[in-house]
Amino acid sequence: MKIFIVCPDKWIPKEVAPFCSAFDNTYAKKLINHLTNASFVCTGCGDECVNCRREYNINFSGNIVGVHKLPAELLYYIDEPEKYLPKEFPPHDIMIAVNVHEDILLVLPKAVKAAGAKGLIVPAEHPDWLSRWARNKTKQICANLDIECAFPKPFCSLEKSEGHPNINKFIDYFHVGRPKLEIEAEDGIIVKTKVLTSAPCGATYFVAHKLIGRRLDENIDAVVAKYWHSYPCIASMKMDPELGDTILHKGGYIHYDIVHEALKNLKTTG
Repeated sequence: MKIFIVCPDKWIPKEVAPFCSAFDNTYAKKLINHLTNASFVCTGCGDECVNCRREYNINFSGNIVGVHKLPAELLYYIDEPEKYLPKEFPPHDIMIAVNVHEDILLVLPKAVKAAGAKGLIVPAEHPDWLSRWARNKTKQICANLDIECAFPKPFCSLEKSEGHPNINKFIDYFHVGRPKLEIEAEDGIIVKTKVLTSAPCGATYFVAHKLIGRRLDENIDAVVAKYWHSYPCIASMKMDPELGDTILHKGGYIHYDIVHEALKNLKTTG
């Protein structure tokens, strides 16, 4: 499966020009570093790193056919958004648009269709990334072009859907979306964890590794919170009106839930 990523270029802190908005690429970098298994994607264990990600064969470098970087500062309203895109995109299956200006986002489905892609994923790690109007308009455009689309908020909430067979394949192939774990315990102590699906930023692998050695009767939520924050989760702490909470908190709740789900199906050897 081939993917193409559209995201902002690196933002160099400075005063934003009048009538312009700045776009940060922090999450996009984290996503790309996870999918390419960059050596610095997870540094939580420092000198005690045991390279726990090695067994998962996470490196999908060959599946990313391109990364198109948009200017990190753009006008509020863009009259000709197509000028910020290449004339054509290489063939791919799924496009991921991370923190893309809404005027540019609205012309992406046509580019997706022209490249032969079947789906568009637009994650939201900050309430300001995507308005409800732009999301609904993009959905309408994708429907007219027979393109699957998903707007997970945050990206680690992405789940399979009957109407999205190609996005479902993306989840299975890259093992990203709403996380899923297996946990094995012996004599009341977690001795092994296995990540079946990870948060797209890669945080789930770090959390799963840090569960090993913990007692089942201790406060597991506190352990999850400590290491999910330490990875760190970089979703926004700004209140999201649709969620009635922050997107960062939702990412945390998801990790609490998936650990509890794994504990309900606990494998025991002693």
